[in-house]
Amino acid sequence: MPKSLDSAEPKVERLVAEDIRETIWLRLRRMTSSRLCRQIISARTNTIASEVLDSKAEGVAWAVRSALGYWESNAADLNAKVLTRYYALLQISIAEQVASPNPKFDLEQAQRHTEQGHGLFTLRQPDASFPNCYHVACVMGGHFYSYCKYLGLSLKEHAFDKRPREWAELDQAGQARLVSVTDLFRRVPELQAVIEEYLGAPPLSLHVGYASRNMQIRSQRVRTGQPSDNPVETTFIAIYPNGPTVNEEYLKGLNLPIQNITVEHDSATKTSHFVGSLTHPAGDHWWQHLKTYKSGYCGTSVIVPFWGTADPFVIHFVILYAMSIVVRYLPSLWHE
Repeated sequence: MPKSLDSAEPKVERLVAEDIRETIWLRLRRMTSSRLCRQIISARTNTIASEVLDSKAEGVAWAVRSALGYWESNAADLNAKVLTRYYALLQISIAEQVASPNPKFDLEQAQRHTEQGHGLFTLRQPDASFPNCYHVACVMGGHFYSYCKYLGLSLKEHAFDKRPREWAELDQAGQARLVSVTDLFRRVPELQAVIEEYLGAPPLSLHVGYASRNMQIRSQRVRTGQPSDNPVETTFIAIYPNGPTVNEEYLKGLNLPIQNITVEHDSATKTSHFVGSLTHPAGDHWWQHLKTYKSGYCGTSVIVPFWGTADPFVIHFVILYAMSIVVRYLPSLWHE
Protein backbone atom coordinates (compact mmCIF):
# COMPACT_ATOMS: atom_id res chain seq x y z
CA MET A 1 0.00 0.00 0.00
CA PRO A 2 1.66 3.27 -1.07
CA LYS A 3 2.03 6.25 1.19
CA SER A 4 -0.38 9.07 0.42
CA LEU A 5 -1.03 12.59 1.58
CA ASP A 6 -4.11 11.34 3.38
CA SER A 7 -2.57 8.52 5.37
CA ALA A 8 0.14 7.85 7.89
CA GLU A 9 3.17 5.66 7.23
CA PRO A 10 1.94 2.67 5.18
CA LYS A 11 1.59 -0.75 6.70
CA VAL A 12 2.89 -3.62 4.60
CA GLU A 13 0.97 -6.87 4.54
CA ARG A 14 3.22 -9.79 3.60
CA LEU A 15 1.39 -12.66 1.92
CA VAL A 16 2.77 -16.19 2.15
CA ALA A 17 1.10 -18.82 -0.02
CA GLU A 18 1.76 -21.59 -2.49
CA ASP A 19 -0.22 -19.67 -5.12
CA ILE A 20 0.46 -16.01 -4.41
CA ARG A 21 -1.62 -14.79 -7.36
CA GLU A 22 -4.73 -16.57 -6.08
CA THR A 23 -4.12 -15.16 -2.60
CA ILE A 24 -4.00 -11.63 -4.00
CA TRP A 25 -7.25 -12.20 -5.93
CA LEU A 26 -8.89 -13.49 -2.75
CA ARG A 27 -7.83 -10.28 -0.99
CA LEU A 28 -9.37 -8.21 -3.76
CA ARG A 29 -12.58 -10.24 -3.94
CA ARG A 30 -13.25 -9.74 -0.24
CA MET A 31 -13.34 -5.99 -0.94
CA THR A 32 -16.49 -6.42 -3.02
CA SER A 33 -18.22 -6.52 0.37
CA SER A 34 -19.12 -3.03 1.56
CA ARG A 35 -19.14 -4.30 5.15
CA LEU A 36 -15.51 -5.43 4.92
CA CYS A 37 -14.58 -2.21 3.12
CA ARG A 38 -16.15 -0.27 5.97
CA GLN A 39 -13.94 -2.11 8.47
CA ILE A 40 -10.83 -1.43 6.38
CA ILE A 41 -11.53 2.30 6.05
CA SER A 42 -12.55 2.57 9.71
CA ALA A 43 -9.23 1.03 10.75
CA ARG A 44 -7.40 3.84 8.95
CA THR A 45 -9.22 6.67 10.72
CA ASN A 46 -11.71 7.28 13.52
CA THR A 47 -12.72 10.78 12.47
CA ILE A 48 -15.19 9.98 9.68
CA ALA A 49 -18.90 10.23 10.40
CA SER A 50 -20.83 6.98 10.17
CA GLU A 51 -22.91 7.97 7.13
CA VAL A 52 -19.79 9.15 5.27
CA LEU A 53 -18.04 5.90 6.15
CA ASP A 54 -20.95 3.93 4.71
CA SER A 55 -20.84 5.93 1.49
CA LYS A 56 -17.09 5.50 1.09
CA ALA A 57 -17.32 1.76 1.81
CA GLU A 58 -20.00 1.29 -0.84
CA GLY A 59 -17.91 3.29 -3.31
CA VAL A 60 -14.84 1.11 -2.75
CA ALA A 61 -16.86 -2.08 -3.10
CA TRP A 62 -18.46 -0.88 -6.34
CA ALA A 63 -15.11 0.16 -7.83
CA VAL A 64 -13.43 -3.15 -6.89
CA ARG A 65 -16.39 -5.10 -8.26
CA SER A 66 -16.10 -3.17 -11.51
CA ALA A 67 -12.34 -3.78 -11.68
CA LEU A 68 -12.78 -7.52 -11.19
CA GLY A 69 -15.50 -7.53 -13.83
CA TYR A 70 -13.07 -6.07 -16.36
CA TRP A 71 -10.13 -8.26 -15.32
CA GLU A 72 -12.04 -11.52 -15.18
CA SER A 73 -13.80 -11.02 -18.50
CA ASN A 74 -11.42 -13.68 -19.93
CA ALA A 75 -11.11 -11.86 -23.24
CA ALA A 76 -9.37 -14.10 -25.77
CA ASP A 77 -8.74 -11.32 -28.29
CA LEU A 78 -5.63 -9.22 -27.60
CA ASN A 79 -7.44 -5.97 -28.44
CA ALA A 80 -10.10 -6.66 -25.82
CA LYS A 81 -7.52 -7.85 -23.31
CA VAL A 82 -5.59 -4.56 -23.53
CA LEU A 83 -8.75 -2.52 -23.01
CA THR A 84 -10.13 -4.59 -20.14
CA ARG A 85 -6.77 -4.57 -18.34
CA TYR A 86 -6.55 -0.79 -18.59
CA TYR A 87 -10.06 -0.21 -17.28
CA ALA A 88 -9.46 -2.72 -14.49
CA LEU A 89 -6.45 -0.70 -13.29
CA LEU A 90 -8.46 2.51 -13.63
CA GLN A 91 -11.13 1.13 -11.30
CA ILE A 92 -8.51 -0.14 -8.83
CA SER A 93 -6.94 3.32 -8.67
CA ILE A 94 -10.38 4.83 -8.02
CA ALA A 95 -11.03 2.30 -5.25
CA GLU A 96 -7.68 3.17 -3.67
CA GLN A 97 -8.51 6.87 -3.59
CA VAL A 98 -12.01 6.36 -2.19
CA ALA A 99 -10.57 4.06 0.53
CA SER A 100 -8.41 6.92 1.82
CA PRO A 101 -9.22 8.36 5.27
CA ASN A 102 -10.04 11.70 3.63
CA PRO A 103 -13.76 12.17 4.47
CA LYS A 104 -14.24 14.56 1.52
CA PHE A 105 -13.14 12.05 -1.11
CA ASP A 106 -15.85 9.61 -2.11
CA LEU A 107 -16.83 7.81 -5.31
CA GLU A 108 -18.79 10.80 -6.56
CA GLN A 109 -15.72 13.05 -6.32
CA ALA A 110 -13.55 10.41 -8.01
CA GLN A 111 -16.05 10.21 -10.85
CA ARG A 112 -15.95 13.99 -11.26
CA HIS A 113 -12.21 13.71 -11.95
CA THR A 114 -12.70 10.90 -14.47
CA GLU A 115 -15.40 12.94 -16.23
CA GLN A 116 -12.73 15.61 -16.79
CA GLY A 117 -10.71 13.02 -18.72
CA HIS A 118 -8.14 10.35 -18.10
CA GLY A 119 -5.46 12.97 -17.42
CA LEU A 120 -3.12 11.46 -20.01
CA PHE A 121 -2.65 11.91 -23.75
CA THR A 122 -0.42 10.55 -26.49
CA LEU A 123 1.69 12.14 -29.21
CA ARG A 124 3.30 10.47 -32.18
CA GLN A 125 6.81 11.56 -33.20
CA PRO A 126 7.24 11.82 -36.96
CA ASP A 127 9.96 9.84 -38.73
CA ALA A 128 10.30 7.26 -35.94
CA SER A 129 9.10 3.69 -35.69
CA PHE A 130 6.77 2.21 -33.09
CA PRO A 131 7.09 2.04 -30.11
CA ASN A 132 9.90 4.65 -30.11
CA CYS A 133 7.64 7.11 -31.91
CA TYR A 134 4.79 6.88 -29.45
CA HIS A 135 4.90 9.10 -26.36
CA VAL A 136 2.66 9.67 -23.34
CA ALA A 137 2.17 12.91 -21.42
CA CYS A 138 0.03 14.08 -18.52
CA VAL A 139 -2.07 17.20 -17.96
CA MET A 140 -2.98 19.32 -14.94
CA GLY A 141 -6.38 17.74 -14.41
CA GLY A 142 -8.38 14.59 -14.88
CA HIS A 143 -8.10 11.23 -13.17
CA PHE A 144 -4.35 10.56 -13.46
CA TYR A 145 -3.44 13.93 -11.97
CA SER A 146 -5.88 13.37 -9.12
CA TYR A 147 -4.56 9.86 -8.46
CA CYS A 148 -0.93 10.99 -8.40
CA LYS A 149 -1.85 13.79 -6.00
CA TYR A 150 -3.40 11.15 -3.74
CA LEU A 151 -0.12 9.19 -3.88
CA GLY A 152 1.79 12.30 -2.83
CA LEU A 153 3.35 12.81 -6.27
CA SER A 154 3.63 16.30 -7.68
CA LEU A 155 3.24 16.45 -11.47
CA LYS A 156 3.63 20.22 -11.74
CA GLU A 157 7.07 19.94 -13.36
CA HIS A 158 5.88 17.29 -15.80
CA ALA A 159 2.25 18.02 -16.63
CA PHE A 160 1.00 20.26 -19.44
CA ASP A 161 -1.48 23.07 -18.76
CA LYS A 162 -2.87 22.58 -22.24
CA ARG A 163 -2.56 19.57 -24.49
CA PRO A 164 -0.44 20.16 -27.62
CA ARG A 165 -2.05 18.66 -30.68
CA GLU A 166 1.04 18.10 -32.82
CA TRP A 167 4.67 17.19 -32.21
CA ALA A 168 5.73 20.40 -33.99
CA GLU A 169 4.15 22.46 -31.18
CA LEU A 170 6.68 21.13 -28.65
CA ASP A 171 9.91 22.87 -27.79
CA GLN A 172 12.82 21.02 -26.16
CA ALA A 173 11.40 21.52 -22.67
CA GLY A 174 8.04 20.17 -23.82
CA GLN A 175 9.62 17.07 -25.33
CA ALA A 176 11.41 16.43 -22.02
CA ARG A 177 8.02 16.10 -20.30
CA LEU A 178 7.08 13.14 -22.48
CA VAL A 179 7.88 9.50 -21.87
CA SER A 180 8.05 7.06 -24.77
CA VAL A 181 6.27 3.73 -24.73
CA THR A 182 9.70 2.16 -25.28
CA ASP A 183 11.04 3.73 -22.08
CA LEU A 184 7.96 2.62 -20.17
CA PHE A 185 8.47 -0.99 -21.22
CA ARG A 186 12.16 -0.66 -20.30
CA ARG A 187 11.05 0.05 -16.73
CA VAL A 188 9.10 -3.21 -16.32
CA PRO A 189 11.36 -5.41 -14.12
CA GLU A 190 9.94 -8.66 -15.50
CA LEU A 191 11.24 -7.70 -18.96
CA GLN A 192 14.86 -7.04 -17.94
CA ALA A 193 16.25 -10.16 -19.57
CA VAL A 194 14.59 -9.63 -22.96
CA ILE A 195 14.05 -5.88 -23.33
CA GLU A 196 17.27 -5.20 -25.26
CA GLU A 197 16.55 -8.08 -27.62
CA TYR A 198 13.01 -6.82 -28.27
CA LEU A 199 13.51 -3.04 -28.35
CA GLY A 200 17.24 -2.53 -28.91
CA ALA A 201 17.72 -0.52 -25.70
CA PRO A 202 19.04 -1.52 -22.25
CA PRO A 203 16.60 -1.93 -19.36
CA LEU A 204 15.66 0.89 -17.01
CA SER A 205 15.14 -1.57 -14.16
CA LEU A 206 18.06 -3.40 -12.58
CA HIS A 207 18.40 -6.58 -10.55
CA VAL A 208 20.17 -5.70 -7.27
CA GLY A 209 21.29 -7.51 -4.14
CA TYR A 210 23.46 -7.43 -1.03
CA ALA A 211 27.09 -7.50 -2.23
CA SER A 212 29.45 -10.11 -0.78
CA ARG A 213 31.92 -7.29 -0.12
CA ASN A 214 29.83 -6.34 2.93
CA MET A 215 30.57 -9.66 4.61
CA GLN A 216 34.28 -9.23 3.99
CA ILE A 217 34.28 -5.77 5.56
CA ARG A 218 32.20 -6.94 8.52
CA SER A 219 34.52 -9.92 9.08
CA GLN A 220 37.53 -7.59 9.03
CA ARG A 221 35.93 -5.30 11.63
CA VAL A 222 35.21 -8.25 13.91
CA ARG A 223 38.82 -9.50 13.64
CA THR A 224 40.35 -6.10 14.34
CA GLY A 225 37.79 -5.03 16.94
CA GLN A 226 37.29 -1.81 15.01
CA PRO A 227 34.44 0.20 16.61
CA SER A 228 31.98 2.17 14.53
CA ASP A 229 30.29 5.23 16.01
CA ASN A 230 29.61 6.90 12.65
CA PRO A 231 25.99 8.10 12.36
CA VAL A 232 25.92 7.00 8.73
CA GLU A 233 26.76 3.64 7.24
CA THR A 234 27.74 2.42 3.78
CA THR A 235 26.30 -0.75 2.31
CA PHE A 236 27.60 -2.15 -0.94
CA ILE A 237 24.92 -3.06 -3.47
CA ALA A 238 25.49 -5.58 -6.25
CA ILE A 239 23.93 -4.82 -9.64
CA TYR A 240 23.47 -7.80 -11.92
CA PRO A 241 23.35 -6.61 -15.54
CA ASN A 242 20.88 -7.75 -18.17
CA GLY A 243 21.96 -6.87 -21.70
CA PRO A 244 25.37 -6.35 -23.31
CA THR A 245 25.23 -2.53 -23.24
CA VAL A 246 24.77 -2.23 -19.48
CA ASN A 247 28.15 -0.91 -18.36
CA GLU A 248 29.61 1.44 -15.74
CA GLU A 249 29.04 4.54 -17.84
CA TYR A 250 25.42 3.62 -18.50
CA LEU A 251 24.70 2.87 -14.83
CA LYS A 252 26.32 6.09 -13.62
CA GLY A 253 24.16 8.07 -16.04
CA LEU A 254 20.92 6.81 -14.47
CA ASN A 255 21.30 9.04 -11.36
CA LEU A 256 20.50 6.21 -8.97
CA PRO A 257 21.17 6.60 -5.22
CA ILE A 258 23.84 3.90 -5.66
CA GLN A 259 27.19 5.66 -6.02
CA ASN A 260 30.80 4.77 -6.98
CA ILE A 261 29.76 1.94 -9.29
CA THR A 262 32.58 -0.33 -10.45
CA VAL A 263 32.77 -3.70 -12.15
CA GLU A 264 33.53 -6.78 -10.05
CA HIS A 265 34.56 -10.21 -11.29
CA ASP A 266 33.50 -13.43 -9.62
CA SER A 267 36.23 -16.02 -10.11
CA ALA A 268 34.01 -18.88 -8.90
CA THR A 269 31.25 -18.32 -11.47
CA LYS A 270 33.50 -16.59 -14.03
CA THR A 271 30.94 -13.83 -14.39
CA SER A 272 31.00 -10.08 -13.86
CA HIS A 273 28.60 -7.74 -12.15
CA PHE A 274 28.71 -4.23 -10.73
CA VAL A 275 29.03 -3.01 -7.14
CA GLY A 276 28.17 0.43 -5.82
CA SER A 277 27.78 2.07 -2.42
CA LEU A 278 24.60 3.21 -0.69
CA THR A 279 24.92 5.58 2.27
CA HIS A 280 22.19 5.45 4.92
CA PRO A 281 21.74 6.02 8.68
CA ALA A 282 23.65 3.57 10.86
CA GLY A 283 21.49 0.78 12.22
CA ASP A 284 19.04 0.87 9.31
CA HIS A 285 18.84 -1.84 6.67
CA TRP A 286 19.88 -0.86 3.15
CA TRP A 287 16.53 -1.74 1.65
CA GLN A 288 14.84 0.84 3.90
CA HIS A 289 16.57 3.53 1.82
CA LEU A 290 16.43 2.02 -1.65
CA LYS A 291 12.98 1.55 -3.21
CA THR A 292 12.91 -1.97 -4.64
CA TYR A 293 10.43 -4.23 -6.38
CA LYS A 294 10.20 -8.01 -6.57
CA SER A 295 7.72 -10.44 -8.08
CA GLY A 296 7.52 -14.13 -8.86
CA TYR A 297 8.94 -13.34 -12.31
CA CYS A 298 11.97 -11.23 -11.42
CA GLY A 299 14.53 -10.72 -8.67
CA THR A 300 14.73 -7.73 -6.34
CA SER A 301 15.04 -4.71 -8.63
CA VAL A 302 15.32 -0.95 -8.67
CA ILE A 303 13.39 1.04 -11.27
CA VAL A 304 14.64 4.30 -12.76
CA PRO A 305 11.93 6.88 -11.92
CA PHE A 306 9.92 8.90 -14.42
CA TRP A 307 7.64 11.84 -13.55
CA GLY A 308 9.04 11.54 -10.03
CA THR A 309 7.92 7.96 -9.41
CA ALA A 310 9.06 4.37 -9.83
CA ASP A 311 5.71 2.90 -8.78
CA PRO A 312 5.11 -0.28 -10.86
CA PHE A 313 1.34 0.27 -10.73
CA VAL A 314 1.73 3.73 -12.27
CA ILE A 315 4.09 2.35 -14.94
CA HIS A 316 1.61 -0.35 -15.99
CA PHE A 317 -1.28 2.11 -15.82
CA VAL A 318 0.43 4.49 -18.27
CA ILE A 319 1.54 1.64 -20.56
CA LEU A 320 -1.97 0.24 -20.77
CA TYR A 321 -3.42 3.70 -21.36
CA ALA A 322 -1.07 4.21 -24.33
CA MET A 323 -1.79 0.78 -25.75
CA SER A 324 -5.53 1.27 -25.30
CA ILE A 325 -5.35 4.42 -27.46
CA VAL A 326 -3.49 2.49 -30.17
CA VAL A 327 -6.01 -0.35 -30.03
CA ARG A 328 -9.05 1.94 -30.22
CA TYR A 329 -8.00 4.70 -32.59
CA LEU A 330 -4.94 3.61 -34.59
CA PRO A 331 -5.81 0.28 -36.23
CA SER A 332 -3.06 0.50 -38.86
CA LEU A 333 -0.40 1.09 -36.19
CA TRP A 334 -1.83 -1.69 -34.01
CA HIS A 335 -1.83 -4.07 -36.97
CA GLU A 336 1.83 -3.20 -37.63
